[in-house]
Amino acid sequence: MDDFIYGRRPLGIAVDLTSLRGGGVNGGIKPAIYAMLTEAGRIAGESIFFIYLTHSRTHGEVRAVARPGDLLVCVEEDPSCSVEIVEPECEYRLPDPPPGFIKDIGADLLYAPTGGCGFAAEGVPTVAMIVDLLHKDYPKTLNTQKIADREESVIHTLATAERVQCISRNGMERMVHHYGVPEEQLFFTYLPVQERLERAVVNDSTPPNVPQSAVLNTTKYFFYPANLWMHKNHEVLLQAYRRYRGRAGEGAWDLALTFHESARAGELRALAKTLGIEAHVQFLGYVSDARLGELWRNAGALVFPSLHEGFGIPLVEAMGYGVPILSSPDFSLREIAGDAALFFDPHDPESIAAAMLRLAGDGSLRETLRYRGGRRLRCFDLGIETRKLIDVWRQTAAGRHGFPRKPLALDGRAALSVATPSSDARWTLRVRVSGKFPQNRYRCYLGDAAFGSFTFEDHPEYAFDCRPLGRVLRVIVERRAGCEADSTEPGAAEAVVAIEAVMAGNAEGDCIPLFSARKEDAL
Repeated sequence: MDDFIYGRRPLGIAVDLTSLRGGGVNGGIKPAIYAMLTEAGRIAGESIFFIYLTHSRTHGEVRAVARPGDLLVCVEEDPSCSVEIVEPECEYRLPDPPPGFIKDIGADLLYAPTGGCGFAAEGVPTVAMIVDLLHKDYPKTLNTQKIADREESVIHTLATAERVQCISRNGMERMVHHYGVPEEQLFFTYLPVQERLERAVVNDSTPPNVPQSAVLNTTKYFFYPANLWMHKNHEVLLQAYRRYRGRAGEGAWDLALTFHESARAGELRALAKTLGIEAHVQFLGYVSDARLGELWRNAGALVFPSLHEGFGIPLVEAMGYGVPILSSPDFSLREIAGDAALFFDPHDPESIAAAMLRLAGDGSLRETLRYRGGRRLRCFDLGIETRKLIDVWRQTAAGRHGFPRKPLALDGRAALSVATPSSDARWTLRVRVSGKFPQNRYRCYLGDAAFGSFTFEDHPEYAFDCRPLGRVLRVIVERRAGCEADSTEPGAAEAVVAIEAVMAGNAEGDCIPLFSARKEDAL
């Protein structure tokens, strides 16, 4: 059994960052990966050392993430962008590396945060992240080649990785739905990386060619930070914004967009001109984190019409800056926003326009959403999410070497998994249940710890006190034999149990809705 299991030597983790590109090409996932790796280095200290596998175009960025003692190995080079090795004792070039080389350079585990697992080696376990399943849920937003590439990457990842990281509970559910992945192979960590923007202000080194118009010449504006991918739904947003301006009149807010420049930018600028709104839509392009922070501080509201998200980083950024949220409710977005957003139908310009008009004209509603956003943000803590990831790294590496992993006594169907407040104070968690078969028994687990069981007949609402620490609350259904067979209704098996709501409250009077089964916003 290897010494690292007992802490006598650090755990070597090879991190494949070769898919990352310069600027904003990768969208929000790149700064999220950097932030989580930086936090992992801070938390783990000398118990882990990283071997970063880089591409020449982002080797310098990774250098800023790496700590003294970590290794950087440039394994892919663009002829137009060669790597300058500034610290020969810890930086190396190894273009076209041989198969299995990560084992030869001391890796105990491969972490592939962009999926693919291209550097997997026999004898070295793998943990990989799959951000979303856009090609399955919204294939019409991708061309045939991109769909095929994504599918190949997912299939290879699932066949290679011992554990697969998702970035929301919904992401896990989509993996189970589309691929039938066993739940024990999956885990999720949220991406609460909003604090990086405030840190970026201190050391702002924006290149001269990056647009500097971070503060608009307007009192208030709707803000949408998103790359111009089809599923981000910019065309419908522009149509909705035109309707909003027509009704709001002289007091209408502007619309500010940040994104990585691409061919679609010209198409959207042309659409704004055709709609007669080009003077009020600010196409700001790619901006640095420091400039992005300025935009958030001056924004009137986030408008987020995305059709598909694995997490939704702009939601937690808005909460952190006290910016009210207008959002699509689809996929992970309701899970992340909770009660801190005014939801609309992202397919309907009329629904989006009505939400924009309502929010801009109602100061009380904006204050309510700001308050709820600040409260909701307490469920998202980068340190806690990163510790989950570190625990999986250690368990996976140890498991491959025969070390007994702590079993989870979670037999039965998971009716719900949801994050809890990132707090070490005492909270009361309340679970309210309804169902067709109330004789079922429901058991509550916080992380690995059991917190009791109940039946709907006895206690339609079950409450327990705990120190949540951001752990995942799981409600497990233990069906009684034959209970489903008693029903002939179509779909009865899926309707056996419904979790109506999960609430968290503390002695100071804070009350945070962690989950609600309501389909309509109740503002």
